[in-house]
Amino acid sequence: MNLWEPRPRQPLVGLAVCGVLGIVAAERWAVEPMAAAGLVVVGAAVLLWRAATVGVWLFAALAFFALHTVRHHGHAARELAREFADGPRVVQAVGIVWDEPEKPTVWTRNITARFRLKLESLTLAGEPRGADIFVNVAWAGEFPAYGDRVSLTGRAANLAGPRNPGQFDAAAYAQRQGVWSEIRARFAADCRIESRGHGNPVQAYAYETAREIQRRLALDLEAEPEISGLIASMVLGLRGETPPEMKALFQRTGTLHLFAVSGLNVAMLAAIAVFLLRRLRLGRVPSILLTIPILAGYALVTGLTASCVRATIMCSLVLVAHLVDRRPLVFNSLGAAALGILAWDTNQLFSPGFQFSFVLVLVIVWLSGKIQRRLEPLGRPDAFLPRPLWRWPQHAGAAVAGKCAAAVGVTLSAWLGSLLFTAGYFHLFSPSALFANVLAVPLAFAVLVLGIATLLTAPLWKLGAVLCNNANWFCAKALLAVLKVCALIPGGWLYVETPRLAPRSDCEITVLDLADGGAAHVRAGGRDWLLDCGSDVAYEHTVLPYLRTRGVNRLDGLLLTHGDVKHLGGAVTLLDDFHPRVIVDSVLRDKSSTRKALHAELARRGLGKGLYERGDLLRLDPKTTVRVLYPPAGLARATADDKALVVQLASAGTRVLFLSDSGFATEQWLLENEPDLRSDIVIKGQHAKDLSGTLDFLARVQPRAVICSALGYGDAPESLDGWEQSLITKGVAVFRQDRTGAVSVRLRDGGFEVQTQVGGQTLRSRAR
Repeated sequence: MNLWEPRPRQPLVGLAVCGVLGIVAAERWAVEPMAAAGLVVVGAAVLLWRAATVGVWLFAALAFFALHTVRHHGHAARELAREFADGPRVVQAVGIVWDEPEKPTVWTRNITARFRLKLESLTLAGEPRGADIFVNVAWAGEFPAYGDRVSLTGRAANLAGPRNPGQFDAAAYAQRQGVWSEIRARFAADCRIESRGHGNPVQAYAYETAREIQRRLALDLEAEPEISGLIASMVLGLRGETPPEMKALFQRTGTLHLFAVSGLNVAMLAAIAVFLLRRLRLGRVPSILLTIPILAGYALVTGLTASCVRATIMCSLVLVAHLVDRRPLVFNSLGAAALGILAWDTNQLFSPGFQFSFVLVLVIVWLSGKIQRRLEPLGRPDAFLPRPLWRWPQHAGAAVAGKCAAAVGVTLSAWLGSLLFTAGYFHLFSPSALFANVLAVPLAFAVLVLGIATLLTAPLWKLGAVLCNNANWFCAKALLAVLKVCALIPGGWLYVETPRLAPRSDCEITVLDLADGGAAHVRAGGRDWLLDCGSDVAYEHTVLPYLRTRGVNRLDGLLLTHGDVKHLGGAVTLLDDFHPRVIVDSVLRDKSSTRKALHAELARRGLGKGLYERGDLLRLDPKTTVRVLYPPAGLARATADDKALVVQLASAGTRVLFLSDSGFATEQWLLENEPDLRSDIVIKGQHAKDLSGTLDFLARVQPRAVICSALGYGDAPESLDGWEQSLITKGVAVFRQDRTGAVSVRLRDGGFEVQTQVGGQTLRSRAR
């Protein structure tokens, strides 16, 4: 007979769930802060009148509802953003640099640093005002440091959202941190460091400690900056120290969590701290009481990430439970960690790090034990053989099977728990993660152990720290080798697209916003083509992330219109990422060194290319064709823009004309030699020196919509205003990408739909 076993109460779980519901409700329904505070008062009165579990839960939900309303909807930075809603304003600002400045990742003409500024005063339209909010700053002067008081004059504007699908929404991320605006300085003379040392001393010490740790972890590894950066990233959670190629390797093998400072790091640090303190002949109680602030300091040094704070709170509660001889409760500890983090910052609920950390631990705790208990019997002797009769091989086999079952249980549950997040945030499905984690986690543990050994020995024995670092170099190399092998497993990783509820189009075209560059993705019948790929920077930061979010793993075709570096600069890198089956190029030669380098690379790899001219036809799928209208063979032109391929796509009864950067000369040739230019949509760039999109040419084309890229750097966009107005008066919809960002076109059922990334404009029309 099995007696009912009472379960311990875990009250913090219910409070955490109610807190989450309160924050979600506040996000969904915005109310005035005073009204939210009134709800809390009513909830407190009801609770005092009649105390009950349901009343406590309701009060917790109302309290977090009010907290999120005040901190997010009623934030002072949001009020300032309303003043910049009509456009940029010139401001003078004084404030304190509130995080470590970073150098720009992409070259700019004048910006030397980017950082978050805690405003002390702001002068807007000659009116000074006090301010205690945060803004982002693009700095043009001498490189500052955390805690510097600085003054600057610059252009203030609200943070802009992504202009292309697939791009990281940096504006939404900053807004969750209370930053809604940015001040951009133009000249070094507009930026001045007034004084130093005004930051939080604890935070300043944490930054300095992190830098010192990085220096020690790099001892004798100066010739291997990538490996020392990897070690620092795994010990301190500094992802910025790792090259993008290495991050992609960890993503594809489902091991990116090794960069997150989480339970493994904190638990190991706690075990080492308790062990060393006990060796110093401190008692159990003093050892535990000293370990908890050590863990808190480690969390501060690593940047107070959600996963590290969660692990620190949970580990501290476990230590306290041992201190008072109580059994720690995992779910209750999770609830306590969630309450602490959300009370500090309710916006953490919408952070991927917070969601990933808590959901992953919940799944591991709930599922790993079940999997382990299912697998353990497979390695044991016959169930009818009593344990006292087992021989030593049977004991050893059962012990090994138990360890393997535990490892498989944790790995499989972690993979299942992270599946939704890796597919949702990274658009990546990684079956190889099951194998990669089994091999990578022990090596990552060794990297952590040796990293901590380096930090402990460096102050006392430099040679010992060097030996630990060299051993760590070997472990890090072994880890990378294992992951590279796992990444080569056929079908080991696959980029996937988020399922869409809308009906499938016959053909879909996405014209990316690359300023004066160009790239357009065409999907027809499940086949993916790319027309131009942008410069190397635009490809890396815009085109590649977009294609990954669309679930593109290989391109069916790459069409390169001409030799402009802003249209094909990223082609060599694209060959490695997407291995296009067909490469289409113009039959005309030009002087482009970038195009010559691409042709040389194709020859080195033994890859062919098709040279196309007027009259050639490409069939993307049974319903979609692309006809080359220009250039004819043997045509003499001086500039690359005048040699660009002009193609006309036909699908679902709709025609789309791609002009690339063609100018007046090309348009005149087409008017004289092409009898049927009619197209429903025109997609055009900007000629480097000549007119483009002339009204005479467009009158022959008779488009319903025109999508045009932005002008070149330094050109005034107002020069397009008159041209745009002329088309609008003729009933043509104009989508200027300096205003709309990327533009998507869907062709289906004899009609088309055009939708913009910025502003959400939509045009629906029937084809002629």
